Amino acid sequence: MIASSRTLSIEETFLEPPALTPPPTRHALFIILIALATLLHVATVGSGDLYSQTEGQYAGAAREMVEAHHWLLPTNDGIPRLQKPPLLYWLIIFSFKVFGVNVAAARLPVALGAVASVALIFLIGEKLTNYWHGFLAGLIYLSFCGTFLLARIVMPEPLVSALIAGAILCGLCGYQRRRHRRGWFAGFWICSALACLTKGLLGIVYLAAVFVLISVFYREARMRFRALLRWEYLLIFCLIVAPWHIWAQWHFPDYFRYLISSEWLGHLSGLTDATHDFKGMATYQFLAMHFAWWFPWSIALLPGLIFAWRRVMRPREVEFSDALPLCWMGVVFVPLLFLGQRQDYYSMSMWGALALWAAVAWDRMPVRFRAAGAIAVGVMGMLSAGLALFVPNAAAHALNGHWGAMDARWTAWKALHDMPVSTWLLFRPILTITGISLTSLSLVALYLIFKQRETLAAIALALAMIPGGLSMMEGVARTAPYFSLADVGRFLNPRLDGSGETVFEGPLDDGSSLIFYLNRKFFLVNQNRQKEAPIGTTSSDRFLTEDAVLEKWDGNGAVYLIVEQGRVGYWKALLTERFHVYHQVTASGTYVVLSNQS
Repeated sequence: MIASSRTLSIEETFLEPPALTPPPTRHALFIILIALATLLHVATVGSGDLYSQTEGQYAGAAREMVEAHHWLLPTNDGIPRLQKPPLLYWLIIFSFKVFGVNVAAARLPVALGAVASVALIFLIGEKLTNYWHGFLAGLIYLSFCGTFLLARIVMPEPLVSALIAGAILCGLCGYQRRRHRRGWFAGFWICSALACLTKGLLGIVYLAAVFVLISVFYREARMRFRALLRWEYLLIFCLIVAPWHIWAQWHFPDYFRYLISSEWLGHLSGLTDATHDFKGMATYQFLAMHFAWWFPWSIALLPGLIFAWRRVMRPREVEFSDALPLCWMGVVFVPLLFLGQRQDYYSMSMWGALALWAAVAWDRMPVRFRAAGAIAVGVMGMLSAGLALFVPNAAAHALNGHWGAMDARWTAWKALHDMPVSTWLLFRPILTITGISLTSLSLVALYLIFKQRETLAAIALALAMIPGGLSMMEGVARTAPYFSLADVGRFLNPRLDGSGETVFEGPLDDGSSLIFYLNRKFFLVNQNRQKEAPIGTTSSDRFLTEDAVLEKWDGNGAVYLIVEQGRVGYWKALLTERFHVYHQVTASGTYVVLSNQS
């Protein structure tokens, strides 16, 4: 008997990756990675209340859209919120429809986005090098300190990160394989369009910049990626992105003007909108925050980057597999560092590229520098365990120091500054668990490094962050009263009858968790109407002056006024001078609720 074999074409021989059946190990690693990501991010979605700012804005808007049966217009407390496109709102609404209106359902879409990012990082790493690098890159992404904390916040970035990674994978598959190239490139444009429908034009700007930049350096990339510009793909992109924006402009004539002047140009100039003057954190703070978000790998890779950077970077022989993650990182991170707003979570869309690059960098580092990195992680673990003994004093010193003074205008810093010692003590077990885990597993990694099992050593360092990461999630959940008005909403709901009203003193963003937890719309006092409602005029009745609050206070219905602790004295004097009726009914975190009812 003569065995027959299929003849490979020229394209399959020279242009396409080997068409071999993946081994069982590859499938096992992929399943383990997805299961771990699901355990860390999906299984924990119900832990802790939703915070104000982004979580309240998105979850609250989705709840109002469900109640109003209006699927195209996101609103916060009845105020149109068109700053961002609606895909994340729609996904949260779908989750509400399936699982009910609750915290877990609100966080589920971004949790699934984090899981999808891990899966896509594995697949991209497998395409660029091999499945072991893909597995290690996915594990590195999961073990970033920032992934534990930021990837569970209800905001567009985790979802955009997954969509950008999906577009990168589609573009990479189209680059490597001539067969089905049109389908892969169509997938690139679909992912790009969905990213734009989540975050705005940055979804396509980042991707276009990555592929243009890599095409500059590689002739083969220029030839193959030219097919991405076919008119059919552009039509698909426009059909997905354009309809909602056209609807928004049709119903709100100032929509495009606001979008261009405040959201697009404002991001480049560092302004959040036409009425804000806020350029984010200073450059050194931005870098310091990322040094923390990328821990432990910002520590583990540092010796190799400093003392063996030529071996790690290989500047004279940068291959396509090295260039793609580097271009991806540079396109996102460099503009954030030197232009526009410096918000740390804006860089999340390049963390997948960083994980891919980190997996390769770890493999290239000399043994002694890997060992130095593992020792440094262990030292940080011992410092964490030691810091647990001095948490309240250390925190007070840090928050009263330079950072606290500079960022006192930030709600988060103010809330941290006002936390009592009993709340800070909650961080002791977190620091202890993190310290023990990092110290013990860094020793395991050190042993594996000297046994020349560098992949297993990297896995040990990644696993060292899991206990600490879960502890950090729990710590964030326990400090929710200082960043959320959930307790206030639960307190007021049974007390608000048909004539009861709630008034919040502060920006709508600071009270946005009320949108989700309070069953009634509320009023804002002492706020700039144009600043809080830059698009649309239907929300003018939500804004009150102090005189209007006093009129309501004198009525028959119950009025509940939510103010910061520092404003209690002012309102107490104002109310008792005129009415002699003043009751402080409850407090939560840094906020106090005053009422005209006992």
